[in-house]
Amino acid sequence: MKTVRPIFRKLFQTVKDPVLILNTSCQIESINNFAAQMLNIDQSSRHLLQMDELSKSKWSKFLEKIQNNLGGFCNLNLKIGEDQYKEFRLMGYYHEKKDLIFVRISPKSEKGPILESSNMDVYSMFNDIAHGMMLTDLNGEIVDVNAIALQYIQCEKSQIIKKQHEMIFDSLTDYEYTKLQYFANLMNGGRASINVSSVTNNGQIHYYKIDSKFNYNMNLVVTTITDETEKIMLKQQADQQQSLNSIGQMAASIAHEIRNPMTSLKGFVDLLRLNSNDDSQNYLSVMDSELQRMESILTELLYLSKPKERSYEKTSITLVVKEVIELMLPHAMQHNIILKMEDCNYFHSNIRGNHNRLKQMLINLVKNAIEVMHNGGVIAIKLENCDSEVMVSVIDEGKGLSDAEMNQLFTPFFTTKPTGTGLGLALVKKVVEEHNGSINVESTIGLGTTFKISIPVYENQYLSHEDEKLIDLWMGHQSLNRLPVV
Repeated sequence: MKTVRPIFRKLFQTVKDPVLILNTSCQIESINNFAAQMLNIDQSSRHLLQMDELSKSKWSKFLEKIQNNLGGFCNLNLKIGEDQYKEFRLMGYYHEKKDLIFVRISPKSEKGPILESSNMDVYSMFNDIAHGMMLTDLNGEIVDVNAIALQYIQCEKSQIIKKQHEMIFDSLTDYEYTKLQYFANLMNGGRASINVSSVTNNGQIHYYKIDSKFNYNMNLVVTTITDETEKIMLKQQADQQQSLNSIGQMAASIAHEIRNPMTSLKGFVDLLRLNSNDDSQNYLSVMDSELQRMESILTELLYLSKPKERSYEKTSITLVVKEVIELMLPHAMQHNIILKMEDCNYFHSNIRGNHNRLKQMLINLVKNAIEVMHNGGVIAIKLENCDSEVMVSVIDEGKGLSDAEMNQLFTPFFTTKPTGTGLGLALVKKVVEEHNGSINVESTIGLGTTFKISIPVYENQYLSHEDEKLIDLWMGHQSLNRLPVV
């Protein structure tokens, strides 16, 4: 069978459906065993398909249709013996380059009456499928591809139609080096799959899975391209999280062991202060200060390494903010900073969370804001309700953050302060994630930075001024007296 490429030749002969290849004169170019037995002809024969006069007219119309539309269907009465004809249904695909028709035949009674237009509609529906799809003929050439597949392989339709199936690997990378196995499985078993990747113009990596299967009804290789990027990224994040958990457990053990000798050192420093001169007192003060800083780092490290707490209670976010302001107000006044709360709604929002953790989170944000405002100013904690979430914004008037600093803001041990630990914002992010919330940062150089934290609302108690008037009106005796009796 010289009309097909070697890689698809074996596929053609092992197809379990009756298939054959015809030229435009309806002469047999190639035929498999199943089709030869069904038509009762010799497999090596290259004669014309015998049909009645009406079928000859149908063949001419069928040929014209598939030359324009690439594929189509028709019913023909074909000769299967001496003066014996049988009606067959032909599903054909026209190969324009070789001027040949690839045909699958089946007895008309096998399928029952089917409208040609409905079959063509089903054939065209693959453009509406949510995955990338590509059709390849027995010659290994791409005959059609939908819009999503074109998006994945990053090319125009005109650039890929009638090209070889292997062309898709020009833009998709076989990062597991299994391309040869893919083609071997396709040739020997009629189906194969492979994992590939591609890099977009903006540098993002996307991962795809390609599944190819020979379709016996259409005599085409149907290839599905599925976007696996989200699945791969989630797996990578899970693996990374597992590694971080192991590191966190190790860090917690180390921090716990370090705290024991630190306690002894602090005790000895206090004893040395009792019998030391002024110069020694200065050195001991520095030692004490550094020991306190070490203890602060260890405390935050232990906090980050703790497992997530699942037992949360209904908590008033307004109460948390008020307690943080009360606690941090003296520290803010020492730096000539006004600390205030802005409640933009006439109701209080409750969330399901851990009061102490939320408090620690806001203390870290306010503390950071105070430390970046060297010339004083105003720090505002703003409360807003957005649909089913409450938004807490901490707004400072500091020097702002650059794009490079914004990109590493929540990276552990990254800090913009000379004496910072780089763990405060990592702690903030951890607390937000524990409460199923999100955090967004907006910053302008020279104007300041705003941290916006959104946390799902547990319960809303809405009571506007207008509602209060309505309630008073309804509860008044005069209104009750005017109610109609039903």
